[in-house]
Amino acid sequence: MVKITKAVIPAAGLGSRMYPFTKVESKLMIPIINKPMVEYLVEELAASGIKEVIIVSNHIEKIKEFFKENKSLNALLKRMKKENLIEKLHHVEYLCKIDLIRQYLPMGWMHEVLHAKDYVKNEPFVVCFSDVLYDSKIPAAKQAINVFSRTHMNVKARARFVLKPSVFELMKKEKYQFGQDVADIDIFNHLEKKKDLAQCHIKGTFMDIGEPLPYLKTVTLLGLKDQEFGDDYRAFLKELMLR
Repeated sequence: MVKITKAVIPAAGLGSRMYPFTKVESKLMIPIINKPMVEYLVEELAASGIKEVIIVSNHIEKIKEFFKENKSLNALLKRMKKENLIEKLHHVEYLCKIDLIRQYLPMGWMHEVLHAKDYVKNEPFVVCFSDVLYDSKIPAAKQAINVFSRTHMNVKARARFVLKPSVFELMKKEKYQFGQDVADIDIFNHLEKKKDLAQCHIKGTFMDIGEPLPYLKTVTLLGLKDQEFGDDYRAFLKELMLR
């Protein structure tokens, strides 16, 4: 059985629907409670058996800094007797191996994935969209991987995919359009005609952070589930509704 250990997060789009925040920062760094979006995604991938995550983005400095160990900060926290925070930071730093690829032009997510070819090499891999989370018992990426294991076909799900390395040959031939995300239509149609595409329905709650209102809903859903302050947050929302 082929073990899938690599994943690509395409995140080089402008994220214009979340301006002005994403004018200077990757949408992967949008905070959801006290963690950036990218941490939730990498946690999902790590829980799905992924060991290496390749991130393609137009903003990589803060992402690199986030996953890199900061020894001076750790020393400061230790002096302040906040070792519990050091453990939280270590959790982030050692989730997966993180590779970063800079891409400036928004040419669609498959164009971004193509940039990761040399990292993926000759292995099947997961693609995880940068603006979608799932609240599910089985991690969303793992559900897609399970379908791949059963069918041995490329897998298409909502914002999660498992692709064979042979797909890169199709990606190379595609004509990409500036500001458009249309190449996947041609490629998935081709795979479907070859009977090499399996569909996967992710079981879980779909959460979008790509626009302000869905983002607020996501923060609320995860806030209510938080073990530390979920009950207090629920009481606060009930109080607001009674005003």
